[in-house]
Amino acid sequence: MQVRWWIYLHVLGAFLFVTSHGVSMFVSFRLRKEREPARVAALLQVSGSALWFFYGAFLLLLTGGIVAGFMLHSWGRGWIWTALGILIGTMFFMYAVATPYYRKVRTVTEAIEGGSEAVTPEEYTRLLRSPRPFILAAEGTAALVVILWLMLFKPF
Repeated sequence: MQVRWWIYLHVLGAFLFVTSHGVSMFVSFRLRKEREPARVAALLQVSGSALWFFYGAFLLLLTGGIVAGFMLHSWGRGWIWTALGILIGTMFFMYAVATPYYRKVRTVTEAIEGGSEAVTPEEYTRLLRSPRPFILAAEGTAALVVILWLMLFKPF
């Protein structure tokens, strides 16, 4: 297969990767306005269902990028390693920041739906209005902008 096809698959994977994240990002900002536990649970389910799409897109992005990197003899250049490092670092950051928060939101929501009064409505509101969606969106956007710059301009 020609290198252009591998680049195409890489870019397609990146596009689908960003698209799948759009679902989760929309949900994260919508949760900040929601107070009804059943609706919060439904939004979390929508976000969770987009993860399967995300993993497939990520696999396509990685496969296309790795193969194209070999075909273009780019693995000896700093830009590709920097981009890969940013991607991996961002994934670890996202996992470390997002997973515990959304796990807590899911647990508290399920408890409230089950009739628990351990969390007051004010505490639930505070939890849902967390600034984490802004932190995650800023980090993800910054990483994407830098990776795109590295891929296009190949500075080193």
